[in-house]
Amino acid sequence: MKNIFLTGEVGVGKSTVIREVLTMFHNVICGGFRTVSEMPINGDNLLEVYIEKAWEPTPHEADHMVGIRLGYGKFTPYPQNFDVFGTSILAFPPDDASLILMDELGMMENDAPLFHQAVMDLLDGTLPVLGVIKPKHTAFLDAIRTHKCSEVFEVTEDNREELPFRIADLLNGIGLR
Repeated sequence: MKNIFLTGEVGVGKSTVIREVLTMFHNVICGGFRTVSEMPINGDNLLEVYIEKAWEPTPHEADHMVGIRLGYGKFTPYPQNFDVFGTSILAFPPDDASLILMDELGMMENDAPLFHQAVMDLLDGTLPVLGVIKPKHTAFLDAIRTHKCSEVFEVTEDNREELPFRIADLLNGIGLR
């Protein structure tokens, strides 16, 4: 096992667990991505969702927006931005990257086959992957869960305090320092 994914309900602390794990590896350089949400400037109750490089600030420009959240479970995806910008992020990590971050994989990229392939290629690659996966079932998400090199941990209120240490031990065991 070299790919570790966290899953769990909204707000349980999946991304927080990842941040805590990364603080235990002070010098690790991450490739991969984060998705972040922000309110549009006009104050609508919509959330714009952007994909960012894990290793450097990424401008929140139109071609980096991967969707708009309209409420829980409701969204308008921009799969072409996953296929173009998201795929380029995954294809060209920093030369000195020792870990690939994927925070988070979910439903918005359902219709982004180039992005799907880039994710699957990295799961078969040489660098370990640390990611978050929505607790939903699609062919893509299920392929990640059942990948021969992946292990999935459910984050709960009961285990979210100890889970960063367990994940860090696993990463140490595969040579991440």
